[in-house]
Amino acid sequence: MINPRVFFDIDIDGNRIGRIVFELFADQVPKTAENFRALCTGEKGLGKVSNMPLHYKGSIFHRIIKGFMCQGGDFTRRNGTGGESIYGATFPDESFARKHDTHGLLSMANRGPNTQSSQFFITTRPTPHLDGKHVVFGRVVSGYNIVEMMENEPVDDNDRPLHNVMIANCGELVLKLPPGTIIKDGKIKKVNDKSDDSDDSDDSDSTSSSSHKRKKRARSDESGSDSEEERKKRKKKHRKHSKKEDKKRKKKKESKRRDSSIEHKESKRRDSSVEHKERKDSLAGHSKKEEERRHQTSPDRRQPTERRSRPRLNYYDPNVEVKGRGRFKYRPLK
Repeated sequence: MINPRVFFDIDIDGNRIGRIVFELFADQVPKTAENFRALCTGEKGLGKVSNMPLHYKGSIFHRIIKGFMCQGGDFTRRNGTGGESIYGATFPDESFARKHDTHGLLSMANRGPNTQSSQFFITTRPTPHLDGKHVVFGRVVSGYNIVEMMENEPVDDNDRPLHNVMIANCGELVLKLPPGTIIKDGKIKKVNDKSDDSDDSDDSDSTSSSSHKRKKRARSDESGSDSEEERKKRKKKHRKHSKKEDKKRKKKKESKRRDSSIEHKESKRRDSSVEHKERKDSLAGHSKKEEERRHQTSPDRRQPTERRSRPRLNYYDPNVEVKGRGRFKYRPLK
């Protein structure tokens, strides 16, 4: 597993001197590590015993012995007689597996067996005489020079610093993985490891998919300027495709408009033809009716082509009297 990391921002008489970062051994002493981590974040609120915030922020290092250790964590009385854990007033010793074999170790202060609360100390040299009595639960991973500056602060006869050495701020650090790495089985691994690929084959499809995406992102991050070129190419391709699509849409629209126009003209022509035919038929019907009407109003009137059929006059008819030799003829005298 990945152990949590926390930090202290240290002020001496109100002047910031720097930050100390600790790794907590949650894999070996989880209960003790969790107590310290929660007191750094202040997430537990008020203590049940002291009714004070369970938070190291604003507390001081009340005891410093050069060449030995720096002790703090009494946020209730600030003199080494107070303190409270997140589990109550005190909680039992967890494990003495870790030894006080180097400087920069975090260890729990106590008043005897199973009396751990919130007080701790940072060693400035190996202290083997404390093995089996105090629980080692962390170590300094950066900022040990700040511990040395604290160690060199002047103190009084009771080992209390003459200047106020305060934890001005504290909290938990969030782990940020470098590109191309993942956390698997509590360890940081590179995505392109063969062992990871074989392990990933046993995972579900969703895990495989997310792993593939991370790989692609990792490769993209590593390629640097190449990835920039790829992005430009993709953009260019996208623009080209968009232009093609626009042209297609435009052409389709024009074709549709053209077809619509032709259809409209054809429809108009058909309508005009039908209207003309109807008008023609109407006129023909009207003229026919007019002629019939004319015949009805003058039934005795003969057609212009008709000729009157009269009996031919016979000059030798005894009943006809003819005068002269001309063409003048007279009706018979009665």
